[in-house]
Amino acid sequence: MNEKLRIEQVILVEGRYDAAKLSSLVDGLIMITDGFAIYKDKEKQELLKELGRRRGVIILTDSDAAGFRIRNFVSNLVGEKYVSQAYVPAIPGKESRKEKPGKEGLLGVEVSLRN
Repeated sequence: MNEKLRIEQVILVEGRYDAAKLSSLVDGLIMITDGFAIYKDKEKQELLKELGRRRGVIILTDSDAAGFRIRNFVSNLVGEKYVSQAYVPAIPGKESRKEKPGKEGLLGVEVSLRN
């Protein structure tokens, strides 16, 4: 029997596929940035700031430039003392569900969690 890991902090990922994969491994609140949409979504920003300051945030984005930009934005938004950074290795490749590799040719969180 595979037991899920209970996480108290908010786990922040970039997309719904990341969230779906992660939800099979952990029991906790998973929020999605929808990529760069987090920059314009003031409601989500306020919720993330409030929850993050109460519970903490674990940021788990892809190891590409976009992922690092989102990490910096959220760290500044919530406050670095409330944020933990989780990283997946930068592995070259393409997700099987995608027609072509991402801009930097790296696998994302979704695939990295399978290994």
